[in-house]
Amino acid sequence: MSLILRVRFRALARRMLTTVRAFRCRKILTHGRDLHLGAGLRIWAPDRVILGNHVYIGKGVHIEANCQIGNYCLIANRVSIIGRHDHDFSAVGFPIRYAPWIGSKLVRSRYLTEKAVIEDDVWVGFGSIILTGVTIGRGSVVAAGSVISRDIPPYSIAGGVPARVIRKRFSDEATIERHESSIRNGRFHLSELGYDYCVIEPADLP
Repeated sequence: MSLILRVRFRALARRMLTTVRAFRCRKILTHGRDLHLGAGLRIWAPDRVILGNHVYIGKGVHIEANCQIGNYCLIANRVSIIGRHDHDFSAVGFPIRYAPWIGSKLVRSRYLTEKAVIEDDVWVGFGSIILTGVTIGRGSVVAAGSVISRDIPPYSIAGGVPARVIRKRFSDEATIERHESSIRNGRFHLSELGYDYCVIEPADLP
């Protein structure tokens, strides 16, 4: 088999694996177009997981809570999205192993619909942990190994444990508007052949 055919076969296999992984989670998962789901992904939620268009989720990612991920997001390998209130450790008389659990059908949790929100155009770095109840604002970048326990404003670069804003991604609102306009009016399309085969055509900037 020629090199070109082998590469195309691998790309087709990646597309098929994403389709299979999404299908297995169909009861809780809603997603848009141009989705990539990496190997070793785990998705579970007490309510819903919603993924936008052009979402890339890397290898070994654990989504074990309600979440909403916007368009053009990059979730690196081994990121975890987890529930802040999965086990009610304040319940008197319950050893922690048997404390009321958010996924229980018998004991309804008041946090059943609590979720993590990752807005459009966000990159979450390798091994980061995101708790429910937070919003990572659009255009933000989260450094590898960070723990997101509070909201991150739009277009921030954040990192640490717990994460804090280090600096802004762009220096002024005019640049942000140019960036968003170029994405909004551009053309983008995933290719499982690799990055160099994707359609990446930002609109001309003014």
